Amino acid sequence: MASYEASGPRSGLAGMDQLGAALGQSMDPLGRPLTHTGLPHSSLGMTSLSGSSFSMSAGKGARPVSPAMIQCGITDEELVTLSVRDLNRQLKMRGLNRDEIVQMKQRRRTLKNRGYAASCRIKRLEQKDELECEKGKEFEDLDKLQVEIQDDNINLREEVEGLHRKFEALKRFAAQKKIRLPAEFEQYQ
Repeated sequence: MASYEASGPRSGLAGMDQLGAALGQSMDPLGRPLTHTGLPHSSLGMTSLSGSSFSMSAGKGARPVSPAMIQCGITDEELVTLSVRDLNRQLKMRGLNRDEIVQMKQRRRTLKNRGYAASCRIKRLEQKDELECEKGKEFEDLDKLQVEIQDDNINLREEVEGLHRKFEALKRFAAQKKIRLPAEFEQYQ
Protein backbone atom coordinates (compact mmCIF):
# COMPACT_ATOMS: atom_id res chain seq x y z
CA MET A 1 0.00 0.00 0.00
CA ALA A 2 1.51 3.32 -1.05
CA SER A 3 1.34 6.01 1.57
CA TYR A 4 0.37 9.48 0.41
CA GLU A 5 0.84 11.16 3.77
CA ALA A 6 3.56 13.77 3.89
CA SER A 7 5.17 14.79 7.09
CA GLY A 8 5.55 18.35 8.22
CA PRO A 9 3.52 21.49 7.69
CA ARG A 10 3.21 21.07 3.90
CA SER A 11 1.09 17.94 4.16
CA GLY A 12 -2.06 19.78 3.08
CA LEU A 13 -0.70 20.99 -0.25
CA ALA A 14 1.28 17.80 -0.81
CA GLY A 15 -1.92 15.81 -0.36
CA MET A 16 -3.64 17.89 -3.04
CA ASP A 17 -0.75 17.35 -5.48
CA GLN A 18 -0.91 13.59 -4.85
CA LEU A 19 -4.68 13.52 -5.25
CA GLY A 20 -4.42 15.28 -8.61
CA ALA A 21 -1.73 12.85 -9.71
CA ALA A 22 -3.80 9.89 -8.46
CA LEU A 23 -6.80 11.10 -10.45
CA GLY A 24 -4.71 11.94 -13.52
CA GLN A 25 -5.42 15.67 -13.27
CA SER A 26 -3.06 18.62 -13.37
CA MET A 27 -3.38 20.83 -10.32
CA ASP A 28 -2.54 24.50 -9.72
CA PRO A 29 -0.50 25.45 -6.60
CA LEU A 30 -3.74 25.78 -4.61
CA GLY A 31 -4.77 22.22 -5.36
CA ARG A 32 -7.47 23.17 -7.88
CA PRO A 33 -7.80 21.02 -11.01
CA LEU A 34 -6.73 22.81 -14.18
CA THR A 35 -9.01 23.11 -17.21
CA HIS A 36 -7.97 22.36 -20.77
CA THR A 37 -6.86 26.01 -21.01
CA GLY A 38 -4.46 25.57 -18.12
CA LEU A 39 -6.51 27.80 -15.84
CA PRO A 40 -7.99 26.58 -12.57
CA HIS A 41 -11.69 25.75 -12.64
CA SER A 42 -12.35 28.28 -9.91
CA SER A 43 -10.90 31.13 -11.99
CA LEU A 44 -13.59 30.61 -14.61
CA GLY A 45 -17.00 32.17 -14.18
CA MET A 46 -16.21 34.49 -11.26
CA THR A 47 -18.96 37.05 -11.40
CA SER A 48 -19.37 38.84 -8.11
CA LEU A 49 -17.42 40.10 -5.17
CA SER A 50 -19.37 39.79 -1.94
CA GLY A 51 -17.54 40.93 1.15
CA SER A 52 -14.11 39.34 1.20
CA SER A 53 -14.82 36.25 -0.90
CA PHE A 54 -15.57 35.59 -4.54
CA SER A 55 -18.45 33.44 -5.67
CA MET A 56 -18.83 31.39 -8.81
CA SER A 57 -21.89 31.13 -10.97
CA ALA A 58 -22.52 27.44 -11.49
CA GLY A 59 -26.07 27.27 -12.77
CA LYS A 60 -27.94 26.25 -9.61
CA GLY A 61 -26.32 28.74 -7.24
CA ALA A 62 -23.17 30.55 -6.24
CA ARG A 63 -20.40 28.57 -4.61
CA PRO A 64 -17.87 30.45 -2.49
CA VAL A 65 -14.29 30.31 -3.64
CA SER A 66 -11.25 31.01 -1.48
CA PRO A 67 -10.83 34.61 -0.32
CA ALA A 68 -8.90 36.85 -2.69
CA MET A 69 -5.10 36.83 -2.48
CA ILE A 70 -3.74 40.04 -0.99
CA GLN A 71 -0.46 41.14 -2.57
CA CYS A 72 1.68 41.26 0.55
CA GLY A 73 4.52 38.98 -0.51
CA ILE A 74 3.29 35.86 1.30
CA THR A 75 2.71 32.93 -1.04
CA ASP A 76 -0.07 30.41 -0.50
CA GLU A 77 2.51 27.78 0.37
CA GLU A 78 4.02 30.02 3.05
CA LEU A 79 0.56 30.91 4.27
CA VAL A 80 -0.22 27.24 4.88
CA THR A 81 3.15 26.31 6.35
CA LEU A 82 3.69 29.23 8.73
CA SER A 83 2.65 28.80 12.34
CA VAL A 84 -0.11 31.10 13.58
CA ARG A 85 2.38 33.08 15.67
CA ASP A 86 4.77 33.54 12.72
CA LEU A 87 1.91 34.45 10.41
CA ASN A 88 0.64 37.10 12.83
CA ARG A 89 4.17 38.55 13.04
CA GLN A 90 4.56 38.56 9.26
CA LEU A 91 1.19 40.21 8.68
CA LYS A 92 1.89 42.95 11.21
CA MET A 93 5.40 43.53 9.82
CA ARG A 94 3.96 44.01 6.34
CA GLY A 95 1.58 46.69 7.61
CA LEU A 96 -1.72 45.08 6.64
CA ASN A 97 -4.94 46.58 8.03
CA ARG A 98 -7.38 44.58 10.15
CA ASP A 99 -9.64 43.56 7.19
CA GLU A 100 -6.69 42.36 5.13
CA ILE A 101 -5.37 40.34 8.08
CA VAL A 102 -8.80 38.73 8.54
CA GLN A 103 -8.94 38.01 4.80
CA MET A 104 -5.46 36.41 4.83
CA LYS A 105 -6.42 34.25 7.82
CA GLN A 106 -9.61 33.19 6.03
CA ARG A 107 -7.55 32.33 2.96
CA ARG A 108 -5.15 30.32 5.16
CA ARG A 109 -8.03 28.40 6.73
CA THR A 110 -9.55 27.74 3.28
CA LEU A 111 -6.21 26.45 1.95
CA LYS A 112 -5.66 24.26 5.02
CA ASN A 113 -9.20 22.86 4.74
CA ARG A 114 -8.57 22.16 1.07
CA GLY A 115 -5.44 20.20 2.03
CA TYR A 116 -7.30 18.25 4.71
CA ALA A 117 -10.08 17.46 2.26
CA ALA A 118 -7.53 16.24 -0.29
CA SER A 119 -5.91 14.01 2.34
CA CYS A 120 -9.32 12.61 3.27
CA ARG A 121 -10.11 11.92 -0.39
CA ILE A 122 -6.79 10.10 -0.79
CA LYS A 123 -7.39 8.04 2.34
CA ARG A 124 -10.93 7.25 1.21
CA LEU A 125 -9.68 6.12 -2.22
CA GLU A 126 -7.00 3.96 -0.59
CA GLN A 127 -9.56 2.45 1.80
CA LYS A 128 -11.92 1.82 -1.10
CA ASP A 129 -9.15 0.02 -3.01
CA GLU A 130 -8.24 -2.05 0.07
CA LEU A 131 -11.87 -2.97 0.70
CA GLU A 132 -12.45 -3.91 -2.94
CA CYS A 133 -9.33 -6.10 -2.82
CA GLU A 134 -10.59 -7.69 0.39
CA LYS A 135 -14.02 -8.17 -1.20
CA GLY A 136 -12.40 -9.90 -4.20
CA LYS A 137 -10.52 -12.25 -1.87
CA GLU A 138 -13.74 -13.02 0.02
CA PHE A 139 -15.49 -13.88 -3.24
CA GLU A 140 -12.58 -16.13 -4.24
CA ASP A 141 -12.78 -17.87 -0.85
CA LEU A 142 -16.55 -18.24 -1.26
CA ASP A 143 -16.09 -19.79 -4.72
CA LYS A 144 -13.51 -22.22 -3.32
CA LEU A 145 -15.87 -23.19 -0.49
CA GLN A 146 -18.73 -23.73 -2.93
CA VAL A 147 -16.54 -26.00 -5.06
CA GLU A 148 -15.49 -27.93 -1.92
CA ILE A 149 -19.12 -28.26 -0.83
CA GLN A 150 -20.14 -29.52 -4.28
CA ASP A 151 -17.27 -32.05 -4.22
CA ASP A 152 -18.26 -33.17 -0.71
CA ASN A 153 -21.90 -33.51 -1.82
CA ILE A 154 -20.88 -35.59 -4.83
CA ASN A 155 -18.71 -37.84 -2.61
CA LEU A 156 -21.50 -38.25 -0.02
CA ARG A 157 -24.06 -38.99 -2.74
CA GLU A 158 -21.77 -41.65 -4.23
CA GLU A 159 -21.20 -43.14 -0.77
CA VAL A 160 -24.97 -43.24 -0.04
CA GLU A 161 -25.66 -44.81 -3.44
CA GLY A 162 -22.94 -47.41 -2.78
CA LEU A 163 -24.43 -48.24 0.64
CA HIS A 164 -27.89 -48.43 -0.93
CA ARG A 165 -26.61 -50.89 -3.57
CA LYS A 166 -24.99 -53.03 -0.86
CA PHE A 167 -28.22 -52.98 1.16
CA GLU A 168 -30.25 -54.04 -1.89
CA ALA A 169 -27.74 -56.84 -2.57
CA LEU A 170 -28.04 -58.03 1.05
CA LYS A 171 -31.86 -57.96 0.78
CA ARG A 172 -31.70 -60.03 -2.40
CA PHE A 173 -29.31 -62.47 -0.77
CA ALA A 174 -31.59 -62.72 2.29
CA ALA A 175 -34.60 -63.35 0.00
CA GLN A 176 -32.72 -66.06 -1.93
CA LYS A 177 -31.65 -67.80 1.27
CA LYS A 178 -35.08 -67.25 2.79
CA ILE A 179 -33.64 -65.28 5.68
CA ARG A 180 -36.21 -63.15 7.40
CA LEU A 181 -35.18 -59.48 7.85
CA PRO A 182 -35.89 -57.72 11.16
CA ALA A 183 -38.91 -55.38 11.23
CA GLU A 184 -36.76 -52.23 11.46
CA PHE A 185 -35.34 -52.98 7.95
CA GLU A 186 -38.82 -53.20 6.45
CA GLN A 187 -39.06 -49.39 6.27
CA TYR A 188 -36.17 -49.35 3.77
CA GLN A 189 -38.03 -51.50 1.24
